[in-house]
Amino acid sequence: MIAFVLSGGGNRGALEVGALQALFAYGIRPDLLVGTSAGAMNAAFLATDPTALGADRLAGLWLKVRAKDVYPGGYLAPAWRLLTGKDSFYAGDALRRFVRNHIPLGITTFADLKTRLYVTAADLRTRTLYLFGDDLTAPLLDAVLASAAIPAILPPIYSQDRQLVDGGIVANVPISIALDRGAKTIYAINVGYSGEATAPARGLIEIASRAVATMQYQNLLDDLERVSYTPGVTLHHVRISAFPDLSFRDFSRAAEMIAEGRRVTEEYLSNPQPVRAGQVLRARWVRAANPKDRG
Repeated sequence: MIAFVLSGGGNRGALEVGALQALFAYGIRPDLLVGTSAGAMNAAFLATDPTALGADRLAGLWLKVRAKDVYPGGYLAPAWRLLTGKDSFYAGDALRRFVRNHIPLGITTFADLKTRLYVTAADLRTRTLYLFGDDLTAPLLDAVLASAAIPAILPPIYSQDRQLVDGGIVANVPISIALDRGAKTIYAINVGYSGEATAPARGLIEIASRAVATMQYQNLLDDLERVSYTPGVTLHHVRISAFPDLSFRDFSRAAEMIAEGRRVTEEYLSNPQPVRAGQVLRARWVRAANPKDRG
């Protein structure tokens, strides 16, 4: 069973689209899709048409999205919502409307999809991962909106007795989900942080953001290590680090990102280097012991 795993990444999710195009160009098609945040939206759209044409249609969608489709109201809206005690800087109505308008007619639940899909979210009430996809009657729209509900930026989604936010908090590159659901060959497209050296964080916002990225990266290392010691599983971890400093409201460079995602993935597929036993653990300890990495 082949699984595509798509990480969170906000507007850098366009990089994943180019990666998907490359995978289909190489004749690789998923039996299973797993996504977090922007990756959940990409995976959900692809699950309605898991073909090269479906990936091209997804690219067309990214090319036309604008900041107002996700973050309406310009720069004054966040300040007003903060002053009035709202749960997030932006309302979720615009994103809900945009996603709903681009889900094909007749598709409302996971049962309507053409391939299996799993979507991650974080439940603030229980402080645990919540996974959509096992219950095929679950509403698709609420699942992808919950997975993309970046805390403080977009409001939580309420589902039954759960308060759900961005799945990237607990599983930004949800490799273990694919493994637990029986995948034997996994292509993990990671557009989040994946070990690049960075300067020390400065300021409250950057330090808080870096702290979240640290948790996400540790989860990724744990997943990579688990797969490296699981017999019969081949993991291709495709890291795409371009556009790291892009503002979260900037959707103007989607075409460039799609092209870069395709380039990086084609380069990887021309010389695949699957995760091998033991290499992840060694990398973790070498990195931790290197004085040059200390801030």
